[in-house]
Amino acid sequence: MKGNTLAAIALGLTASTVSAQSGAWQQCGGVQYSGPTTCVSGYSCKYLNDYYWQCVPSDQVGTTTTTASRTSTTLSSTTRSTTTTTTTTSVRTSSSSTTSSRTTTTTTRSTTTSSTTTTRTTTSSTATPTGPAGIKYWFSFGDSYTQTGFDPNGVQPAIGNPLGNPPYPGWTSANGPNWIDVATVKYNRSLVLTYNLAYGGATIDANLVQPYASNVLSLTDQTNQFLTYYANKPASAPWSSSNTLFSVFIGINDIANSWWKSDWLTFIDTLLTAEFALVEKMYNSGGRQFLISNIPAIERTPMMLADTQAARDGLKAALALWSTKLQTYITNFKATHSGTTFWFYDSYADYNTVLNNPTTFGMNPDVTLYGNDLTYAWSNNFHPSVIIQDYMGKRVADLLAGSWW
Repeated sequence: MKGNTLAAIALGLTASTVSAQSGAWQQCGGVQYSGPTTCVSGYSCKYLNDYYWQCVPSDQVGTTTTTASRTSTTLSSTTRSTTTTTTTTSVRTSSSSTTSSRTTTTTTRSTTTSSTTTTRTTTSSTATPTGPAGIKYWFSFGDSYTQTGFDPNGVQPAIGNPLGNPPYPGWTSANGPNWIDVATVKYNRSLVLTYNLAYGGATIDANLVQPYASNVLSLTDQTNQFLTYYANKPASAPWSSSNTLFSVFIGINDIANSWWKSDWLTFIDTLLTAEFALVEKMYNSGGRQFLISNIPAIERTPMMLADTQAARDGLKAALALWSTKLQTYITNFKATHSGTTFWFYDSYADYNTVLNNPTTFGMNPDVTLYGNDLTYAWSNNFHPSVIIQDYMGKRVADLLAGSWW
């Protein structure tokens, strides 16, 4: 998002060689893991999936059971039938809006709660997934609502560290784990290695909508990163068309800086044409499975609530048009590109679900509040906090449930 240049911070995730304990939020178990299996004081080791146990605050861990699956013990093989999804999800057309963001996001560590899962075992001897067939690799593109600070030149995703670098949950705008963090680690019930190329402040193409700073990597730049580092299926990411997901969650900054233009009704097609030209580059590289999201209910951010009702209504109408046209572009792309599967994620509807029922989700009932309190709806005046992000991650995982394995 505009103004969201995230500074690198010390996350305190380096294992202590003196105490032989894992630090706060660090891995403490999983298939092929050989490090410490106990946590520093105040943290307990929590099962997230077969490949990743994590040190979370003891008051948030719930019931923890320590088993041999926390270590590098070779587990028995499990065979599952492969399910191929060939239909798009049902779509609820919703209105939304956005605005240009002018905030500087400070990222802090927060609590992650874990859902109860059923252990699934696979045999693995390398740093690449060898579990049941399905989505095993995930290339993600977007802006600050998705960014974790991944650097393709850094540590690569692998068993025990499915998001690569920086250490989980990375540099986010949510005061803690964001939706792609929890969709990868907490909710998918299997191993997925996620290469999150999203970059804060991104637009689709800087030549169409200029981002807030010249060093921001647009969706065009992110796609070029993918083409440079991963399109040739390197040893670090030996993905295939059948086991890889490409997700694009973009448009907030584009709409923020152009919805009011006199040529908006034609410019929206210029933007979407550019977006799907990049999706075609992913397709030409072998991508066949795509997750595309519309824009959340950003007219409800504290920043937008400080604006006029007329401005919010105008932006809301622009986002409704964006969402409708986005689905049309998906349909048209499918019709002209064989073998593709698309999931459309209605983030607008899900954000409203949480904001309309705050206490149900453990959120402060005043959904206009923002700050470091993890019960607030917003981490700052434009970015959602961990509760909304967590729900989005769960909903995405549910949407893809038949394709994780």
